[in-house]
Amino acid sequence: MATRQQRARAAGRAQKRAAAVAAAAPKPTEAAAHAGQAPPARRTAAAKQAKPKKAVAQLAQAKIAETAAARPSKPTRRIAAKTVTGDKPRTGAPKAAKPNPAKPKTAKPGTAKPEASPRRVPSSHRSAATASAARATRPRATGEGSLAQGRARTVVYLHGIGNKPPAEVLRCQWDRALFGREMGERTRMAYWVSRERYPSPEPGGCQDQDHGPGLNQAEQRVLGALGVVPQLADLRQLADTLAGSDAERACLQQLLDEVQAAAPEAAGLHAQAPIDVLNRMLLKLISAALLQDVHDFFFVPARREQMRESLLRRMRAGGGPFVVVAHSQGSLIAYDVLRAFEAEGCEVSLLLTLGSPLGLPVVRSMFKHWSGTPKLPFPPCVKRWVNVAERRDPVALDDDLSDDIADVQGRFHNIAGSRINPDWQRNPHSASGYLSIPEVRAEVRRAVGVGFDQPIAHPVLIKNLSDQLEAQAPDYRHEVLIELDRLPGERAPAQLKRDLVAALRALTQASTGLQGDALDAAIELEDTLQRYVSVRLTRFEIESLRDRCRGLSLKRLWRDAGKRALIYQSRSTVQVDAAQVAYRALGAGIGWAVLDSGIAAAHPHFQQPGLPETVLAQWDCTQRGRARELHRRDGAGFAALDGNGHGTHVAGIIAGQCEAPLPGMAPATPLRFAGMAPQARLYGLKVLDDDGNGRDSWIIKGVQQVAEINERAGELVIHGVNLSLGGYFDAESYGCGFTPLCNELRRLWRQGVVVVIAAGNDGLAWLVQNDGQAYPLNLDLSIGDPANLEEALAVGSVHKSSPHSYGVSYFSSRGPTADGRHKPDLVAPGEKIVSAHHRYAADDPGTWMVEMSGTSMAAAHVSGLIAAFLSVRREFIGFPDRVKQLLLDQCLDLRRDPYMQGRGLPSLMRMLGGT
Repeated sequence: MATRQQRARAAGRAQKRAAAVAAAAPKPTEAAAHAGQAPPARRTAAAKQAKPKKAVAQLAQAKIAETAAARPSKPTRRIAAKTVTGDKPRTGAPKAAKPNPAKPKTAKPGTAKPEASPRRVPSSHRSAATASAARATRPRATGEGSLAQGRARTVVYLHGIGNKPPAEVLRCQWDRALFGREMGERTRMAYWVSRERYPSPEPGGCQDQDHGPGLNQAEQRVLGALGVVPQLADLRQLADTLAGSDAERACLQQLLDEVQAAAPEAAGLHAQAPIDVLNRMLLKLISAALLQDVHDFFFVPARREQMRESLLRRMRAGGGPFVVVAHSQGSLIAYDVLRAFEAEGCEVSLLLTLGSPLGLPVVRSMFKHWSGTPKLPFPPCVKRWVNVAERRDPVALDDDLSDDIADVQGRFHNIAGSRINPDWQRNPHSASGYLSIPEVRAEVRRAVGVGFDQPIAHPVLIKNLSDQLEAQAPDYRHEVLIELDRLPGERAPAQLKRDLVAALRALTQASTGLQGDALDAAIELEDTLQRYVSVRLTRFEIESLRDRCRGLSLKRLWRDAGKRALIYQSRSTVQVDAAQVAYRALGAGIGWAVLDSGIAAAHPHFQQPGLPETVLAQWDCTQRGRARELHRRDGAGFAALDGNGHGTHVAGIIAGQCEAPLPGMAPATPLRFAGMAPQARLYGLKVLDDDGNGRDSWIIKGVQQVAEINERAGELVIHGVNLSLGGYFDAESYGCGFTPLCNELRRLWRQGVVVVIAAGNDGLAWLVQNDGQAYPLNLDLSIGDPANLEEALAVGSVHKSSPHSYGVSYFSSRGPTADGRHKPDLVAPGEKIVSAHHRYAADDPGTWMVEMSGTSMAAAHVSGLIAAFLSVRREFIGFPDRVKQLLLDQCLDLRRDPYMQGRGLPSLMRMLGGT
């Protein structure tokens, strides 16, 4: 604890400032003077020396009156202040509270005597946002249950003082500290860091911890405005800089005195030992951050409202009952918000405050003025409140708040002790340390139940979408794919979709102010998919849908995940040349769909004089509504649909033919370029934009278009599809091969359509070390989505002419799948493949061809090979399982790892010869 001389000096400074401010402060009204009474005597010697004086009361009433005048008045409810004697438990169960209304606690000298009548909550502190949140967070009737049953559904975090890493990283750090793993939709972070004060987020990742102000970044931790090694004089200068009046300056100086006087000495060392210097430095870092944020909370109404709104936004959308976990100043924000909720307005099963500055006398005095009561009212909506304090934490000055809370009734529990925070040596105010205390974890698990933190759950809001919600601003519109739930006895699917679309329009109309077609365009509403609805929604709208999932018959809310675009010498590598000569395996009569960036259908490779057209029709699936069918008569819309080039290159590997020079060669030396099945007919479905990026909903629309064409014809018109695209797969969010896109491709396979997918180009990553050096790293388990689908052929890449020598391409994704299956299925040429170029000049053959590499090119080789096979062995049409088995059985073993090469290199000659 502080020495007697230090405490005496601190008390003397506080008395002088109090006298000065009392003389200069405006005369308070009778009600305000009563509201500014000092708190009861503190339990610690340091706290006794730092009791707030009348100046603090005058400061409070003056500042609150000023704030109230600037904010609209609103009718409020009365909060009766009951005089309750609370115990001071350190650990274990709290003692029963004993009401004693007839004998209030006697005020100590220098304090104002509390008035017996109840006070009203000032209307300036019950905003319209609070009332709206109280209505929105009212839980649905779910049946009664005790707290022991763990009814809480969502944990909301409020961080503490200072700069922090990005919200999604901070939530991950707290999840790992409290639960040991990332929790997805089950937790939310109320993020309130001021980016005006801290322009750049603190560096860090999920593997790091939220220690708070640290010793290794001392110069960055003190306000940039100081720019000096922090001494006590510097902190007083900071307080003077922040203050906008003498009253504010007195309050901040007293806050600084309270924190400094409460700090423990360095194990009795009186010399400037290293540990003493570090402790003093840490204390000043914490004090600097605390001064700034507490100043904003009490004296900057706009910033205080932003802090309150950070919590209100996370609760308005529903998802209760809640557990609110608040660290440091987050506990002030949580208390300020929750004290205004009616008991039936929002159920908070547990309020957990960690290292709270509510014990600082000046902070407590401000809240007592706001509530107009001698004690802090217990929030009506909170079922249980647990306060945790490390006695070495300078912010948690009063380690037991039980006798400062009114109307406890056994609902308040205090956990305090020395060295209970595992990080007490590094920073006793560490949030990660508080969260990892066993008693803290036990309290949360008791509130949420044993099934809450299980690794295998049944989420409505898929994890990668939940992570994105934290990473973006609250009003950012996320691309969402909503999966409808089809349960027996429920409404018809068409009615389910109509109800959902109506709910989406009603939900988004309030935030956009739009209606009708303008609203649908703004939110990119896509309701033409059979089992899904695609839309762009804000975080509040997404979390509102999650809370209403049963009433709207929603099964999942997926991120409408992005997908990206992942032939000369290679024909002989898979023995296509020989098969065309021996078997006339040219792909005649076979239709193949290319789901990609579109096809430059007027390219000479697809349109030769005297030969049938190669590209029969195209559809643009990247636009809202049903995809419009395009033909040659539609002009440039059909002929130049591909603005990226990837789809044209892939299509040229599958089918078509022309004569042109190699890129960069003289025009006098033309070569014959032909697809694997030159006479096959192609159908282009644009599911990637002109930057090569796509969304699951676009690809699903294309897949469903193929299925509809075949169903309308009553037979297979399109016999196979090629998807030279893929994206990231999150094994925590869904079963491997069971994403919405995989489910739609599985239905297409069962219709009799062969599905060929690029394995991905994620086989090589670069590991960057702390010294900045980067090292290559080959990655197993890098098969992406949808290549991990069992009912498909996933194709890796090998060298185009010497696969036995050079083996599998370094970039080709490797297996197994996340659930342990062999992938890729096989490999094909994918390096330096020459095919059609979308930006060509019809009169310049030197511009017709271009070279590309990737598993996209390898997948196109297999698509063309199967089309050529089916044109000769037509009895296999409609039996994709038999085609897959025959293809894999006849592959050539390259003697590489099966998780890299699959079954090996395909051979069209062996397939035809074996049948």
